[in-house]
Amino acid sequence: MKRILFACCLTLPGWGLFAQNSPLFSEDFESGRLDSNVWEKRVTGVATIQVQQDQVAHGKYALHVHYPDMATQTYAFLITTHVPGALRGHLFGRAYVKITPALPPSHTVLFLSGGAGWPISKFEELGASHATLQPSYQENKSPRGQGRGEDVRHGIEPYPTGKWFLLEWEFNDDPSTLTIWVDGEKSPVTENGQKADLSTFKWPKDSDNSKNLVGGFEEFGLGARVWGAVPQGFDVYYDDIAIDTKKIGPAK
Repeated sequence: MKRILFACCLTLPGWGLFAQNSPLFSEDFESGRLDSNVWEKRVTGVATIQVQQDQVAHGKYALHVHYPDMATQTYAFLITTHVPGALRGHLFGRAYVKITPALPPSHTVLFLSGGAGWPISKFEELGASHATLQPSYQENKSPRGQGRGEDVRHGIEPYPTGKWFLLEWEFNDDPSTLTIWVDGEKSPVTENGQKADLSTFKWPKDSDNSKNLVGGFEEFGLGARVWGAVPQGFDVYYDDIAIDTKKIGPAK
């Protein structure tokens, strides 16, 4: 069931009428297919992304991203350009995630929200590296040699594998920050050599500028993109995705 709700209750074709306390955007994949009016597949190479029934957190269907052994220069993402205006500067997200057997050690993108045209865009990212979650700001829109790069924080605690877990996040663009929760508990990072619950990004990295780095969250996406070698294939499953103006909490 797809849901997009704006400042008041709306009836959208095929989506029905929803209460005002529903998330502004949500996806539970229970239609058993991807709605091309909501989602755009952005896939390169051999990685795949599809709705399936074998592994689900709730209901009958969930999303599956598969990376085969030794895959290189490949990614598989779902992107929506239908981010409600109320979320353009600040949003909370919620998803159920299952990773099996594990992600590769190298930088892996999982969730993002940013300007139009990913992967050539500015965006905040919730990814992973070396068995921990890795929040970052990614500046991929500037011409090569004229400002591309990233501002990265490294997680401290390992992410769960082989089971479903609740992943929540807060993307903010003024100032540009990211907070992560795993199963209801804040997931800390290393910030300026210290343990912190909040990642604050700056760009350029040697500046004090942390305001409006993205310039507005126009797109939201989920999937997998690995930077580097993938010696062992892996699978990521997603269910009950939602974004809203406030922390959403577990699916009901």
